[in-house]
Amino acid sequence: MNQHRLQQWHDVVPMHDMKWEDGPEERAVLLVPRFRKGPLARWLQPRLKRPHIRVKLDEIGSFAWHRMDGKTRFTEIVNAMREHFGERVEPAEQRLQQFLILLYRDKFVKLLTST
Repeated sequence: MNQHRLQQWHDVVPMHDMKWEDGPEERAVLLVPRFRKGPLARWLQPRLKRPHIRVKLDEIGSFAWHRMDGKTRFTEIVNAMREHFGERVEPAEQRLQQFLILLYRDKFVKLLTST
């Protein structure tokens, strides 16, 4: 990863923008509404037996998700991942960056900047 792109992510502070719960083995389970906008979301969603799709994160994704509290910066999450998982998580910056891009694209997180 080049230094310029890493610097852009240095001050990023991810924050959950999705309901979730802890599953087995402290793995995060995201509760994605079946319908997010429009009349189906307002009218049908509350009437569904299962109004959410459950997205189960793996061990590393769950570890990162638990730290996306709107206070912890990108670099702090990367350091915690390295400390906890060691070489298994390398390249940690790129891995977390790609994960955050996917979560942001699907509106699961907000990406704030620290000041």
